Amino acid sequence: MDCRNTSPTAALAQLGQALRYAELPEDVRTIARHSLLDWLSVLLAGWSDPAVQILVAQATERGARPRATLLGSAERLDLVDAALINGTASHVLDFDDAHLASRVHASVVLWPAVVAVGEHRASSGREALTAFVAGLEVQARIADLVGNDHYRRGWHSTATLGSFGATLAAGRLFELEGGTLRHALGLAATLTGGLRAVFGTPCKPLHAGRAAANGITAADLARRGFTSVEDILERPDGYPALVSGNARQELPDTAGRWATRELLFKYHASCYGTQAPVEAALALRAALGGNIPAGELSVEVEPQYLSVCNLPEPRTAMEARFSIRHMVALALAGWSTVDERSFSAAALADPQLTTLRQHLHVAADPALPRAHARLRAGPNLEFGVDASRPEHDLLEQRRRLCAKSAQLLAGRLEAAAIDELQALALAVDTFDDLGQWTGALRRLVRSATVRFSHAEEFH
Repeated sequence: MDCRNTSPTAALAQLGQALRYAELPEDVRTIARHSLLDWLSVLLAGWSDPAVQILVAQATERGARPRATLLGSAERLDLVDAALINGTASHVLDFDDAHLASRVHASVVLWPAVVAVGEHRASSGREALTAFVAGLEVQARIADLVGNDHYRRGWHSTATLGSFGATLAAGRLFELEGGTLRHALGLAATLTGGLRAVFGTPCKPLHAGRAAANGITAADLARRGFTSVEDILERPDGYPALVSGNARQELPDTAGRWATRELLFKYHASCYGTQAPVEAALALRAALGGNIPAGELSVEVEPQYLSVCNLPEPRTAMEARFSIRHMVALALAGWSTVDERSFSAAALADPQLTTLRQHLHVAADPALPRAHARLRAGPNLEFGVDASRPEHDLLEQRRRLCAKSAQLLAGRLEAAAIDELQALALAVDTFDDLGQWTGALRRLVRSATVRFSHAEEFH
């Protein structure tokens, strides 16, 4: 998988096009299946969010030929609308997977595009899973090109780089080749956008859905003969040069690398920058026998997280997911870091949580790598956590993700339906027609004990 022998755009298009299911390592396939399970679970759990329902109402009013499934309601809409809504719904809880090196939430940009196009094209589950991996591998390498300055400048990589990954994944399923696929990547570059300035608002999850929709739009336009440029990643006025001050002109040596192996899953429903602080807080709580520490506390994180998830007094559920103080307070007080009630207005105003937030000092330590945290309680208690390393025990990963899925979907689906949904996700590559797979999901959602399409039932 060394891409250095030709121009970046051509090399990455070739890489994404050349991957074959039979050549994927079994652990890579397993991680992709786990990502699909996690994506479906957070999507269904987030379906009732008002922002999602606004998008559903807008798309329904606009009207379109029904060709792809809205997975939270079992209705069908146009491919682009389905990807937009499914992608947004799966990111509203900010509980989906993350690829730290690229700073992209992989599943929420890739699976919505893959499922929509795959259903429409009657692609096999094997083709769908391979398209997911191909998109992830390509967007991770584009991240290598743009460098860290892209995110530092305020771009949201899930929106920007994710559009390229979704284009590559959709392009595979549309069977784009050569110059057509390169034109699709050029189209993706001119369609994409997304600013970190809107974090804590519904625009952040919209970025994920928009990236998935961009991918389908770019690939479909290129398929129909719409042209762009074929060298968008290497030209002097191309994408990396414009959006980053430390962009590379050549791809680094990535021979033997599978970016899919670097995927990280969340077990707390909040920004990835809060995951290590929460784990440190849980360790402190355990050390104190469940008691709440008295006095001032301090959390140290990578400096960039201060501009991402350091909202001191969150006012909404979305802001709470970007507040280290709130998430640490939840963990210290023994509240769930998953349950929706922990992000409600009542929780935000809870006197105990308010006091804990006020007694918590968040600071930057330039020596701390990304996704690390250090929590101090007085002179004698200190807990450091590294949340940057992928899990290597994939059986344990599956167990934890199934438990997370069951917790998210309890009350929304019968226990037997949850088991069936998990089995469907983990067996996607046994289906010869993805339409049969989405049909099975539609039957599950229609039989739900609670109708996902009614937002008021959860809020």
